[in-house]
Amino acid sequence: MSPIFRYTDTGSTELPTVQMSQVEASNLKQRCETFQQAVREQRPVEPLTLTADDLNALIGNSRNREALKGKFYVSMAGDKLTSELSVPLREVGLSMFKGRYLNGNATFNLSFQNGVLSVTPQTITVKGKPLPEVFMQEIRKRNLATKPAGDPAAAALLKGLEDIQIKEGRLVVVPKEKK
Repeated sequence: MSPIFRYTDTGSTELPTVQMSQVEASNLKQRCETFQQAVREQRPVEPLTLTADDLNALIGNSRNREALKGKFYVSMAGDKLTSELSVPLREVGLSMFKGRYLNGNATFNLSFQNGVLSVTPQTITVKGKPLPEVFMQEIRKRNLATKPAGDPAAAALLKGLEDIQIKEGRLVVVPKEKK
């Protein structure tokens, strides 16, 4: 059997979803909007701290939902970002695998330098087996944050940030210090 058939499927896998009350979702949205506005206006603001539930709710309810919804369900522990995933391979630039899905679990490296966010897969496990290194070498070259960061509003926001990191099981977004 070809490796492509061994490690991919013809359909997506249903991923868990976060259930948040309307009040919780509204508070999360308000907290994010307040932070973003302060960064855009270069006003002092405390770092934004998000839990895995917060991130999953944002993924499920973002303006550009189709880009992420149903494809990633994130978890964080310590300084590690992991995700259950169900990704159509054509959407990650592998059009030769049209109609095939990568369903599994992944660990990611998250880094932020000079206003550039990088989220790259480090390991992917499919059907209980690690994806072969020959595939991982190519996959690790892909920054999953490139497309979202290409949005002018997102790019402007990123330029106002000092750091983005996973710390103690939470995503911490640190604004640049205002002088």
